[in-house]
Amino acid sequence: MQTLLITGAAGIVGTALRPLLREHYSLRLLDRRSVSSLHPDETEIVGDLTDPALVERAVEGVDGILHLACAHGTDIAFQTTVEPNYHATLYLLEAAHSHGVKRFIFTSSHHVLGQYRTDAADNFDDMPPAPDSYYAMSKVFGEAACAGFTQRYDLATFVIRIGNADAQVADARRLRMWTSARDLGQLVRIGLEHPEVHHEVVYGVSESPNPLFHNRRARALGYRPQDNAQDNLAPGYLPYEDMDTTNSGRDHVGGAYAGTKLVSLLDTRP
Repeated sequence: MQTLLITGAAGIVGTALRPLLREHYSLRLLDRRSVSSLHPDETEIVGDLTDPALVERAVEGVDGILHLACAHGTDIAFQTTVEPNYHATLYLLEAAHSHGVKRFIFTSSHHVLGQYRTDAADNFDDMPPAPDSYYAMSKVFGEAACAGFTQRYDLATFVIRIGNADAQVADARRLRMWTSARDLGQLVRIGLEHPEVHHEVVYGVSESPNPLFHNRRARALGYRPQDNAQDNLAPGYLPYEDMDTTNSGRDHVGGAYAGTKLVSLLDTRP
């Protein structure tokens, strides 16, 4: 079996994907904290991606990388994102190139388009970035870095702009971009195995009514969602008319992120 390195493996998405991916790959799990219930086909490395020596050790001998780890939040300061989101992504890309890794999957986010109003377009697949936070800006950087490494070094990169990956759908905004772990796992496998992947940007979304993302490129690569957001509503699901008009961000792709004031760099200087 090929070996897949997963960063941020102890997080919500990594934990959900592990049982689906270990059916097909030997998993090397990297996180700052130990993962739960380590499986016989999994090994783990506990450490921080901001340590380039640890990154080199983690990448050596793997066939593919699924980069999930990042610092995020609605009110995160720019300086807080520099090491874990910018430097760590470059450490991984550089190590992938130097060790001859075949595929690099970067999990981006719908927040790279988060500042758009949801009525700004019928389909946001090809809209230019409009990041809603410093977190989202770091994802735009990561996407650009992937494209650059693909062109410079011929490292196949696959960007997945994840919608909402909660276990169930909380409200009407998330309904239009929700993804199941099963469908997200299918996209990861396409990114690792499809022969046409060079540099691609797709959306991590399942089927849904009135979707924000049609995901044409993913479908052209064979993506066939197995789950529908409408069938996975949370018990306290909020329809559009019941959502808070001030704090929920219901009218923006990025939700509450779009309405949160950016922390000024001047306010965070030493």
